[in-house]
Order: sequence, then structure tokens, then C-alpha cells
Amino acid sequence: MTRPTIRLGDTGFHVTTVQTCLQLTPIDGDFGSITENGVKAYQHDCRLTADGVVGPQTWEQLEKDFNLPPWPPANLPPIDDTLIGQICQIAMDSAIAVYSWEGRGYAPPGYTKGMAVAFSTVVRKWMTNDSSALEMAKANTHDSDVDALSWYAGYFSDYHMDNSKDGLDTLRHLFVLQMGLGMRESSGQYCCGRDMSATNVESDTAEAGLFQMSWNASNSSDEMDKLMQEYASQPPQCALKIFEDGVSCSSSDWSCYGSGDGYEYQELAKHCPQFAVETTAIGLRNIRQHWGPINRYEVEIRSEADEMFKQVQDLVTSNVPVAGTSADVKIAKSGDVGVTVNKKPV
Repeated sequence: MTRPTIRLGDTGFHVTTVQTCLQLTPIDGDFGSITENGVKAYQHDCRLTADGVVGPQTWEQLEKDFNLPPWPPANLPPIDDTLIGQICQIAMDSAIAVYSWEGRGYAPPGYTKGMAVAFSTVVRKWMTNDSSALEMAKANTHDSDVDALSWYAGYFSDYHMDNSKDGLDTLRHLFVLQMGLGMRESSGQYCCGRDMSATNVESDTAEAGLFQMSWNASNSSDEMDKLMQEYASQPPQCALKIFEDGVSCSSSDWSCYGSGDGYEYQELAKHCPQFAVETTAIGLRNIRQHWGPINRYEVEIRSEADEMFKQVQDLVTSNVPVAGTSADVKIAKSGDVGVTVNKKPV
């Protein structure tokens, strides 16, 4: 599979990749006239057909000049059992494991451990420049209409959690918010079905899983479609057995509604909690109004969760190299990653 041909009028993360490489502002994922003209100039300099269409030859040149990661991204190998055990131990020894969430009580052991393991997977993805992980870890966009980190900026400031820069610190703080969201929406029950008092039974609107997201949220980002393809074919980590600890599921929990992608989303969100974590993380950065508890500021941000995720982050980043990571990627315990690329002037 090769990167898709994109041209004037297209949108999505492939457009963002081109804009970032060629430094075409605004970098907004919208293939407009500025992007088209920039592509034409690049093609002219590279002695390619200067038609403004990014097809196989132009992608090949961009990959060469800008050291783009492979496409489609190589699936991460599963985390080995020893590392999983260490991550789960961090979770169970953490203060957040014994915290009583407001109105919800204690989290199931599987939820605390599962969120820690899920975070470790996304950290590993981020270390390989995975586009979904990079989207989760981008700096506060200051667009509170769509970005939950922006909406909750005052709360993060109170806890001295800085989200002003791209990277692992911002990614970690997103997971702190998400951990509180899961307790609010499902009490940490990975198999939670839709709200039975609601009438949203169409495939795209039926909620499912830890964070009670529905597939219509996928309209906010192409990254969710990418994650659906990844987890429906060869998931790097589902973490189902981990999330199961302390949770019992009823037959109604497992019921899914409708058909098509929405039905598949509901199935995957319950049977592969890691998938639910990652799609929700993308949603929180792009469609925060999807969640009532977020809109009403009902989700708790806890420093104890941040401390747990920081320990996991340090453990994972010290266990390098990660399969698929370029030799040019240098990991630092501070959470910074420097990637050496050779940029060709346009």
C-alpha cells in the first residue's frame, strides 16, 4: 500500500504531512491554493511534473528528502510480559489506584492497570512518529470549542501541568484527563454498553466502551479511520485481559447496534479497550463537545494519575530501542525526542 494521491480540495493528515514538510502555512490539513502552489514549486525544483498533485512520484521524493516514516506505519510488536508486569506493578502501587473518584468510588484494578498499559503503547507509538500519537501529543491548540486540553486549560494550570509544547508531557496530561473521563462515563467498565435510557441506537450514534464514545465522532479526524483499520487487522495491543480485572459484564453490555463501521466500532471498543483509549484520545483533541462530563467540567484531573503515568513514561522510554524506531531518534527521560531530518530547500 502506498500513500494516497492528494490534490486541491482534499483534507486530512496526509495533507498535513505535505504542508509540514514544505513549511506551507497554515498547516491545517486543508489542500488549498497555497498548498497546491507550494507543491508545484517543490515539484519544479525536483524536476517532477509540476501539476500540484501529490502522487506516487512526489511522495517518493518527499519520503527521500524529509525522511518520512514508512507508510502504512509498521505495527508495533506486543509489549513483552516482563514489561507489562512492571507497568501493572507501577499502577497497583500508585496513589491513584486507591483514590475514591467523586461519585464513582474506587476504580477496578483492571482500569488502573489497563490505562497504564494503554499509555505505554501510545508512548511507544509516539517514539516511532506515529501520526495518531503525534496528534494526541500536540500542544494546546487554544481552540476550546474542539480541544479538551484547551477547554480544561485553567484546571491544568492549577495542577502545574504545562501543555504548551508538543510531546510526551502533553500526551501524559491528556491521559490524566482521559482517566477521569473513563471513571465518569463507565466507572472503568471496559464493556459498558450504551445508555439504555437514550434513543441513540443507530450504528454511528450508539455509545460503547470505557468512554461512551460513538462512531460519529470519527468525522472529526481521519486518524480514527486509520486506527479502525489498524485494530481491525493486526492490533499492537488490545489489553483486554488487563482491563477485565475486577469487572463483570452483563449480556446487555455486549449488545451492539446497527451495522457497518459504527457496529464494528462498538465491537472493537469493548473487545479491544486499547482501541477505545486511542480513538477517544483523538476525539478529545478534536471534538470535545462529544462528552457531556467534559463540557460540564465534571471530569476530575488528579495529580496522582499524572505521577503514575510519569513512572510508566520513564520506564518505557528507558527500554529502547523500540522496533521501528529510527536510529536517528534520541530518547531523553525529560520526554523530548530529537529527530534528525535532512530538509531540502523549496
